[in-house]
Amino acid sequence: MKLSPPTTNRNRRMRPLQLVSMVDMIFLLLIYFLASTSYAPPESHLAPALMAQQIAGGRAADLQPQVVEVAPVAGEPAFRIGEHVLRSSDALREVLESLPKDGGVFIKGSGNVATQWAIEAIQAARDAGFVKVTYVPMEL
Repeated sequence: MKLSPPTTNRNRRMRPLQLVSMVDMIFLLLIYFLASTSYAPPESHLAPALMAQQIAGGRAADLQPQVVEVAPVAGEPAFRIGEHVLRSSDALREVLESLPKDGGVFIKGSGNVATQWAIEAIQAARDAGFVKVTYVPMEL
């Protein structure tokens, strides 16, 4: 036999939810994810290193960099400077030694040529005395 009065939903007291610890945990996670996120763009979206330098007076700004294309000519890899087509890195170095070195040199590598030829062109430019050597891969 029950002697206590019957309980109804109106008489039942509900406990308040303790949300303070959950809110603290969410803020800590938010701070963690913001602090550990890397904001650097992926390497595939980086700008190429072809930035022009600001030079006062226009004296050296008039110099154009030399451009060496490494591409297949008649089915074989070759170095091309303007209209000159060279088949060896030694011949490329000799031609580059006679050119002005202030503007630098760009090595454009075609996707159809082995990487070894682009590396040989970069080394020939360094051996010829160029300080500013930039490799630019050409898209297919």
